[in-house]
Amino acid sequence: MFSPQRLLSKLPWRLSDFRSIRFRLTASVVLASVLGISGVSGWMIWRMQNMLMEGHRQTIWTLADRFSQDVELYEEVMSSDEALQKVIDHRSLGDMAIWVRSPEGETLGQSEILTMGSWQADGVSVELQKLPPGKRLEIITWGDRHILVCVQPLEVNGTLIGDVFIAIDVTQDRQSFMVLTRDFAAGSAGVVVLVAIVLTLYVRRSLQPIQDISQRLATVSGESLEETRLQLDQAPTEVKELAQTLDNTLVRLNGVWEQQRRLLTDVSHELRTPLTLVQGYLQSTLRRCSTLTEIQRDGLETAASEADRTIRILQDLMVLARAGNGHLHLNLERIDLKGLVLEAVAMADAARDDDAAAGERIEAQIETAPLFVRADANALRQSLVNLIDNALNYSPSHETVIVRLTQAGESAVIEVQDQGRGIPLADQVDIFQPFYRVDADRSRATGGTGLGLSIVKTLVEAMQGRIQVRSKLGQGSTFTVQLPL
Repeated sequence: MFSPQRLLSKLPWRLSDFRSIRFRLTASVVLASVLGISGVSGWMIWRMQNMLMEGHRQTIWTLADRFSQDVELYEEVMSSDEALQKVIDHRSLGDMAIWVRSPEGETLGQSEILTMGSWQADGVSVELQKLPPGKRLEIITWGDRHILVCVQPLEVNGTLIGDVFIAIDVTQDRQSFMVLTRDFAAGSAGVVVLVAIVLTLYVRRSLQPIQDISQRLATVSGESLEETRLQLDQAPTEVKELAQTLDNTLVRLNGVWEQQRRLLTDVSHELRTPLTLVQGYLQSTLRRCSTLTEIQRDGLETAASEADRTIRILQDLMVLARAGNGHLHLNLERIDLKGLVLEAVAMADAARDDDAAAGERIEAQIETAPLFVRADANALRQSLVNLIDNALNYSPSHETVIVRLTQAGESAVIEVQDQGRGIPLADQVDIFQPFYRVDADRSRATGGTGLGLSIVKTLVEAMQGRIQVRSKLGQGSTFTVQLPL
């Protein structure tokens, strides 16, 4: 069964977006419909009212014009006073009242209806008989009564007898007309609402292909560029042309994306081998050559350190390139997070040979154990080491870094919390982007490459997990890794 409430509940209430094409089209068409229907309705009501009143006007004018002729006919068989009253009685029908008044103001004859209750109510009859002479046609209103009055001089056989007054009570007609007007207005309003609903649904359906394009493009990523195509066979011509243009754009973007990934992979691979050889030569020279001066040794150590740093950058780039190409293969297995977290803490401690107190700065808090997840142990361990090392680098030497393992619902949660200076809110969205640094000079001083957090995010998401950061300036940062149990 049709239900207006169910239909209204399915309307696209996104029309509240005043800037949308859907709202503008719907509003303009509905406004045009309202103006059109209202204009036609108003004209029809005005026309009907004029036709109704015009009929009364023609009747009363015709009666007034023929009144003298009727009196002349009756005078041939009766006296003037009797003829006058005879015509008044003969012509007074229904709600029509007639009276004749001499120039001196004396009533020469009148309809019996003027003495009846409906005309005596509210003094209507008395007020009517006080009307001044003079040819005219007008509507007089008393309260809710509407009376059409015609006044015309009366001449019989060339002699002016006085003025004939003819009154028709049009109250009932006007009331019926008002009821008809209200019904017509209500019907027009219903038509406007129905048209608005139909037009809204029609506009929504017409613009649905554009919304489909928007939804498809919203999920496009670098990895799905090649498979994403906009096939809209049933769409309007303009939308199909737009979809074809966007398809061509996606093809070009995919080509550029593939070229960029190949370049990244090729450069990383080609540079890694010679740099490894350079690093090996520098390390061998430092170990075996005892005749180096202090300046020479410092220079070689600096070169070896930069070579090692560059190799690590290339290794990180290789990981990102494999992930981008879909060639990042992880060995997912069931592992206990307690042991893995403790191993990551130990590895982060061992990697900091220049800081003898590093072990005292890392505190592991295992609040829930055992917790088993499916993950790549090496990838997850390296991710945690990166996070811990990052926290140590950006925290004062006397502050403790906390590594906490807990459970939240169906997820295992690993938090790495530091007491550093924090990350500005504007930078928290971009810190997981490759080579993004909040403070480039500080990152260089701490040996950062700008790829660590990007690598962590890539590995964690490859294991169906996610990573988030909470940070306030001056209060430190907390990196949270969540993995499904």
